[in-house]
Amino acid sequence: MSEQDGVSRRSVLLGAGAAAGALGLGGSRLTSLSVDPAAASVEQFLDRNDVLHGYCSPNCRGKCQMDVYVRDGQIRKVEPKVPDNPDYKRSCTLGLSHMQRAYNPTRLKYPMKRTDWSPGDPNPTGRGPDAEFERIEWDEALDYVADEMLRVREEYSPESVYFELGSGTDGIGATVYSRLAGAFGGTMKAWSIDINVGLGFRRVTGAGYFNTPTNQATDIENANTIVIWGGNIFESRFQMDASKVLDAKQNGAKIVVVDPAYNTTTAKGDLWLPVKPGKDGHLAMAMIYTAFEEDYLDEQFLRERTLGPALVREDGTLLKTADVFDGGDEETPVALDRESGEPVALEPETYGEYALFGEYEVDGETVTTGLTEIREAAADYAPEEMAEYVGVDAENIRQTVRWLGTRGPGGILTGLGVDRYVYGHIFGQAYAILLALLGQYGMSGCVTGGITQGGGFASDYGAVEGAPGPRSLQQKGILSAMAGDDEKPIKAMYAMASNFTANQMPDRQAWLDALENVDMVAVADMQHTPNVQHADIVLPASHWFEREDVAGTWTQPHVRYREPAHEPLWESKSDHWMLVRLAERLGYGEHFDRDRETTLQKVLDAEDRFTLEDLREKGTFFDDSAPEIIWQGEFNTPSGRLELYDEDAPTENGTSLEVPVPMESRTSPDYELADEYPLTFLQKHSRWRIHSQFGRMPYLRQIETEPVVDIHPSDAEERDIEDGEYVRIYNDRGELVVKARYNEGYRPGMVNVNQGWWGEDYIRGHHNDLTHTDVSDAIENFAFYDTRVEVEPAPDDIDTSQYTDPDRAPWLGGSNDGGDN
Repeated sequence: MSEQDGVSRRSVLLGAGAAAGALGLGGSRLTSLSVDPAAASVEQFLDRNDVLHGYCSPNCRGKCQMDVYVRDGQIRKVEPKVPDNPDYKRSCTLGLSHMQRAYNPTRLKYPMKRTDWSPGDPNPTGRGPDAEFERIEWDEALDYVADEMLRVREEYSPESVYFELGSGTDGIGATVYSRLAGAFGGTMKAWSIDINVGLGFRRVTGAGYFNTPTNQATDIENANTIVIWGGNIFESRFQMDASKVLDAKQNGAKIVVVDPAYNTTTAKGDLWLPVKPGKDGHLAMAMIYTAFEEDYLDEQFLRERTLGPALVREDGTLLKTADVFDGGDEETPVALDRESGEPVALEPETYGEYALFGEYEVDGETVTTGLTEIREAAADYAPEEMAEYVGVDAENIRQTVRWLGTRGPGGILTGLGVDRYVYGHIFGQAYAILLALLGQYGMSGCVTGGITQGGGFASDYGAVEGAPGPRSLQQKGILSAMAGDDEKPIKAMYAMASNFTANQMPDRQAWLDALENVDMVAVADMQHTPNVQHADIVLPASHWFEREDVAGTWTQPHVRYREPAHEPLWESKSDHWMLVRLAERLGYGEHFDRDRETTLQKVLDAEDRFTLEDLREKGTFFDDSAPEIIWQGEFNTPSGRLELYDEDAPTENGTSLEVPVPMESRTSPDYELADEYPLTFLQKHSRWRIHSQFGRMPYLRQIETEPVVDIHPSDAEERDIEDGEYVRIYNDRGELVVKARYNEGYRPGMVNVNQGWWGEDYIRGHHNDLTHTDVSDAIENFAFYDTRVEVEPAPDDIDTSQYTDPDRAPWLGGSNDGGDN
C-alpha cells in the first residue's frame, strides 16, 4: 500500500477531496459531523463499515492500542483494543477523544507563510500573538524552507540549522526526521528535561535516563510494598502503572505515597508522606539511616552484588587489585575477607565473607568500607531530626522502611516530580542505595523505578552511510546557540511535533528573545499551537489516524501498528511526505523514498519475527524478548556491581558526591529571595492533557475549563484572597493571572498551576514566564519546580471575559464534533 495508491485497502473510506468539501473549508464549524440523537445511539455501530487498527502517539509512554470505528468514511468512535498480550489492554479519556482531535477546527489546514516574513528580511519581531499568515502552495513552502537551510549552511555552518524534534508524536516520522538531520549535519537537541533522577540512579546501577527502569508492568502486582515517590500516577501515568498498582493492593501490598500534595494517588495509599518541596533527598537519607539503625540490611546481597564491601582510601578512591596484588589491575576493587583478614578481589556476582563495616590497615594504608562511608553520611539524618525539616512524621518514615525491609519484594515507583528540582539527581543516587541496602533488585515483585519494560523492533534504517551526523546540544545549549552565544549560532529552525520554544520551555521569554536571532522558523504540526504562532513557515501535519505507521512502546512489550482511517484532511500531509520532499530539495533524495510503504518495509527490514503484513493483520506484536524481571546478572557498571560508593562522582558546590549529600536550591529556607517570594511554585501534569496536547478537545475542556492556581486556604487568607478570585502570581522574571482555587490537599507554602496550558488560555502572562533555566553543575536538567513566587489579588483592570462572558467562552458549551473556535 502506498500513499499514491490510497490510504487503505478498504473502499469505504472517504477521500480527501470529498472530506474537504464535506467539512466546509470556508467555515469554522465542522457541520457535517454533527450527530443527531438517533445517530449517537449505540445502534450506529451495529452495522459498522469497519474497525481499524490504531494506537495513540503522545509521549505519555503508553502508546495504547485502539480500535478505530469508521462509518461512512469518518471516525465515529475509538475504543481500547485487546493487544497480543491481553494483560496490556488499556486506554484513557484522552485517547478516546481522538475523533474530536481529528476533526478539530484548530487543525492546520494549509501551508502558510507569515505575511511580513521574506528571505533576507525576516522581521523577527513580527512573530507572536499579532502575527498574520497567508496561504501558500506546498511547493512554495518547501522551497522557502530548503532555500533558507541551504543559505544558512553556506553563510554559517550546517550546525546552524536546528532540527527540533519534539515529543508530540511517535512513529517513522521521527526516524526519517533524524535521518535527514544527520545527512544534513544540522543540530539536534539532547534532553534537559526529566533526566535528573534517572542519571543519579544510573551512577549506582548503570541504567536510567528518563526516569528509572523496573520490571515489566505485569510484575508490579507481585510487590508487597510499593512506595510511589514524586508522581501522581493515577492522573499522569494511568495507562499501565495505575491498574497494576491496584492489582498489587488487592493482593495485599502496602502502598506508601511520597508527595507534597494529597491527590488521586495519595488517596489510594496506606500511608502518605507529605514531603516538603525539594526535601526528597533528605527524606531518602532518613530512610537509609533507618535501614542501618534497625538493621534491615540484606547482607548476602550486599556482599554478592554491590560495592558495599569495597575498601575506600583516605583520599576517597577505591583500593584496586593492582595496589595489593602482583598482576592486579586498575579497575577491580578490593574487599577484605573477614575470616582471614586478607584483601581479596571484589569480582561481580561473587559472594564472599567480606567485611561490610570497619576501618583497617591494608599494605600500610588506612581504609574503610563503602558501607561505612554511607552509614557515616546518613548519620546526621535520623528521622526524629529530619521530621520537621522534611514535613514527615518520624514514625511514618520508619514504618515505610520497615515495610520495605520485612515484607518481601517491593520497592520505589518513581514519578518525575523530583527531577524538577536542581539537585534531584542526588535523590536518584540515594534511593538506588536504599533499595540496594534492602536487597530489592533482581526478583519478581521488586520495583526499582518508574519505567516498566517496553518492546520494540529491530531496524537498521537509521543514519545515512557516510553522513556527517547531527551536532547534539542539550536544551540549555540550544538556547545559547539561538541567542548567538555559540561559534555556530542557530539561524534556521525546523520544528516537528514540538511546542517547546513558545510554550513548554522554562523562562519562556528568554527563548522568545533568542528566537529573534533566527532568520527562518518552520513548524510542522497538526494544530495551531503557540509554536506555530511564532513561525515563519507553517506546515500542516496530518492526524495520526490519517497515516499508516509502526512504533515500539516504552512501558509495555508490544510493537504497535496503525492503519489510516482516511486520507489527510484539507491539505495536511504526513511528516514523512514533507521530509522526503524537503530531502530532495536539499540534495539527499536518493536516501529517502516517497512511497511510505517502501519506507515502512525498510524500517522493518532487519526484523525477522514479523513482517509489515503480519502487523497489518493483527495490529500488534507481543515482544517476548523483553525481560519480565531485570537486574539479573552483572550490572552495567565498571565493577559489574551496584556502585553504592562512587569514586568517579560529580561535584556540586564544591562537595564531591561519592555518597549522597542532599542539597537544595530555591526550596531552601535560607534562599536569598525566600522572604520576597515565599511560595514554591509547582506545575504538575493534568489528567486532561499530555503536556500541551489535547488542550483543545471540547469534551475535556468542559471539565477543565480554565487554568487555576491551587493554594492552601491559610496562604490565601493571609493574602486576602477569596476562593474563585483572580490572582496575580509573580516573581523577578514574570507574572501570571489565573483564578485561585482553595485546595487543602496542598501544603501551606506551595502553589500549583497545571502545566501545558497555552499562552492564550491565560488572562495575562504564562506559567513558564516564572520558571528559570538554572541547572546543577553535574546535570543540565531544567528544574521547573525549583521556583519561588508570591501571590496577590489581581489588578482591578484585568479582562476576564474569555471565561466570564458566555459568548467568549466556547469551551463552556456542549459539542459533539469539535466545537466552534
